[in-house]
Amino acid sequence: MNEIQLLKLIVDHRETKLIKLLQEKKEKFTFEIKQLKVGDIIVSEDVAIERKTGSDFISSIIDGRLFPQLLKMLDTYPNTILILESLNELVFENTGMNLSSIYGVLAYVAYKMGVSIIPTRGLEDTLIVIERIAYREQIEDIKPVMSRRAPKGMTIEDRRAFALEGLIDTGPKKAQSLIEKFGTPLKVFEGIKNTEIIYTKTGNPKGIEGPLKDLPGFGWKYIQKNKELLIGEEK
Repeated sequence: MNEIQLLKLIVDHRETKLIKLLQEKKEKFTFEIKQLKVGDIIVSEDVAIERKTGSDFISSIIDGRLFPQLLKMLDTYPNTILILESLNELVFENTGMNLSSIYGVLAYVAYKMGVSIIPTRGLEDTLIVIERIAYREQIEDIKPVMSRRAPKGMTIEDRRAFALEGLIDTGPKKAQSLIEKFGTPLKVFEGIKNTEIIYTKTGNPKGIEGPLKDLPGFGWKYIQKNKELLIGEEK
């Protein structure tokens, strides 16, 4: 009779609900609890998973956590996966963001950042996804579990500019211009957030004030569109 191979995971210590569920699945998993700097679950030297509930996903967009978290993961692991748990009608009804902004962020994360997004109905389904990924990595492909690894191929400067090209109306030249001024995508996002549109007495937009004011080629329409993308401000 073949010996059952347990799947090995490294889990962030804040994932208390997942840890409790894993403790009930000792016939399938063995796991180590750590304070992870990158990701929530490490499946192998190549794969890290960020787990977010629907409400946490929306909150992480609004407070600016989402993009820095995913960029750090992309710099560290070849395969970054975002498990999006319970992003349902109830979450949509109770968020301050409009639907187009939420789906705009999802499209940006998947299409431009190259992060794989897997939706699940809840924690039990999430564990099934983790199990299937771990089985493929550890049993079929035989890859060890590592909580840290060296960044992969693309230089950090290239990655920063590439990430910014997913912003609305932002080609390579504009992305490079933003990086030269602000240094990192996070500071660019903060710059957009802190740039305000100014209006005439009749209520028509006429320009901008703030961090992007003196940067050529960035006007009020650019700020309006990308604020809606990044933080869900209505037009």
